[in-house]
Amino acid sequence: MVRATTLDDLATYLPRFLSMVGRKRWFKRLDQLDVEQRRSPFRWKIVADYHWLELAIGFQCDVLAKEGRLLPEYADMQVRAGLHFVATVVEVHDALNEKGKNVLVGRLRDALKAETGFAALYLEMDVAQRLAIDGFHLEFPDLEGTAQFDLAFSLGSISGEVECKSLSADAGRKIHRKDFYRFIEEMTPAFATQMERSRREIMLIELADRLSANLGEQKQLRHTVRDMLSNGKAGNAAPSSFEITMLNFDEEMRGITIIDQRSLNAACQSRWGPNCHAAGAITDEAGCLIVMRSKKEDDTSKPLLAAMRKAATQFSGDRPAFIAVQFDEINPADLMLPHVRRRAGLLSYALFLQYGAEHVNATCFSSFDGLVEHDDNVASPSFCVPNPRPRFSLRPADIPTFLYSIPDQQFADIIGAPLPAPNISYIPFDTSNFDEAS
Repeated sequence: MVRATTLDDLATYLPRFLSMVGRKRWFKRLDQLDVEQRRSPFRWKIVADYHWLELAIGFQCDVLAKEGRLLPEYADMQVRAGLHFVATVVEVHDALNEKGKNVLVGRLRDALKAETGFAALYLEMDVAQRLAIDGFHLEFPDLEGTAQFDLAFSLGSISGEVECKSLSADAGRKIHRKDFYRFIEEMTPAFATQMERSRREIMLIELADRLSANLGEQKQLRHTVRDMLSNGKAGNAAPSSFEITMLNFDEEMRGITIIDQRSLNAACQSRWGPNCHAAGAITDEAGCLIVMRSKKEDDTSKPLLAAMRKAATQFSGDRPAFIAVQFDEINPADLMLPHVRRRAGLLSYALFLQYGAEHVNATCFSSFDGLVEHDDNVASPSFCVPNPRPRFSLRPADIPTFLYSIPDQQFADIIGAPLPAPNISYIPFDTSNFDEAS
């Protein structure tokens, strides 16, 4: 599998990719996404988070059709990542047996209809591309129906297996971002009243449990919030499933500078906890910010550990194995956060030592759309947790794709964000606490 490097080379893959997916099917879906993202800023956010890959590829299809070639001025990081995904898919398709070709085409078409888009397939192609760049010969057992893991790789005497798991960052959370943004969109007409009356408020919504994705189950909550926004009633509303408290925006946000959604989220999470969600309509003169949180704690560890345990059962056990985990909605800088690293480390060590996955040499964590510029190309940063007691002994030079390490500061420099703490690669816990016999 050869990686195309120029836009002219990459352009040759677009027609072949479209023929695999189906041109009519592809552009129909792109039209649907375009309509969806134009409905409101909140719908735009959902589409941008989950379907950036389709939009990037579709944009380049338009450029190629109009200009006859791809143009550098239109090739940002997402576009280049999308083009490399297209090229990798086509190259993989060419290398598969007939069954594998049919399965891959089916997965492409299923992804086109999925709420999470191409995230899962993107991870597999990204890992395949990395291994190919490092010189490994690749096979795709899951696509071809010969085994349950996604990738087999070999180079000389070195060989291994990879299983990919793409997880929503919302897995295990009481409030999912896409459901929250859809809820906020429903409130948009009522925000106008806030603007007209020049009120600046924060509506704190505390749920007894989770925010249902079912609009019917949200009915009482939506009606109560709309009434409070429209009637200007201050105070508390406390049905059994939720509580609403109206707060003064300027008092709660005194001394805090908000320049974008990221800084708003950071301010609200500092004030109301890391599991809250915030959005609304705020200007210098008026508006309302809705902050929503659950009274029950999120448990994001359970689905992550379950996914890794499932992956560990899919390998042959005869070669070194690696589990690639992708979070769908976090930024590259989030991969440096101490709590993200600690959770990944603790759960990986539980997998290795408590649940006996000694055939797994490492777990690897990255993010969908977690793109950075590196060496004049697009890179997907990741961090790996090596097994301290692996069945198969490997050196970093044997499989640099997963085992080569760089200093924390270099990793931060590549991402372009400051280190959030010193020694982020050091995860302090005692491996003797894990019972290997379990």
